[in-house]
Amino acid sequence: MQPSTIALTRSSTTEDNIIERVLLRLLLPETVPATEPIETAYKKKKRRKALPVVRPVHRADWTPRPARLLVHEILTSHTLSICWSDSQTGHYAEQVWRLGLARNDGYCALSGRPIVEGDEVFRPRRSAVYVPANWNRMILASQIKLEAEYA
Repeated sequence: MQPSTIALTRSSTTEDNIIERVLLRLLLPETVPATEPIETAYKKKKRRKALPVVRPVHRADWTPRPARLLVHEILTSHTLSICWSDSQTGHYAEQVWRLGLARNDGYCALSGRPIVEGDEVFRPRRSAVYVPANWNRMILASQIKLEAEYA
């Protein structure tokens, strides 16, 4: 044999072995036994304990009650006519308020009781062209029912 042909055969068998080894490693990977890290007493001391997540009961800022608030008339089971007078938001002689669910926490404008998100409340009716200054104020529906019983 000539020396050039021997070098070719050696290189081709070496490349075949490399390719074969790479394919075997891809198809049959060696499993390394996973050991759990050892936890020392120092690490246990440094680890923080999970604190319970406490949602505040009421997140709304208190706003002063209006100077004058009178339920003028209960129009339907879902609407009221209210007489509202306040130095910050103005005067509304017969403002229509509608029943709905509270979208956020607040305080009842009639009684001052806290309102939690999801409570049934009355809010001023608004439209795309007219938004009253007291649009974010609410009255608990339970307070209106109590007022109606005593009247």
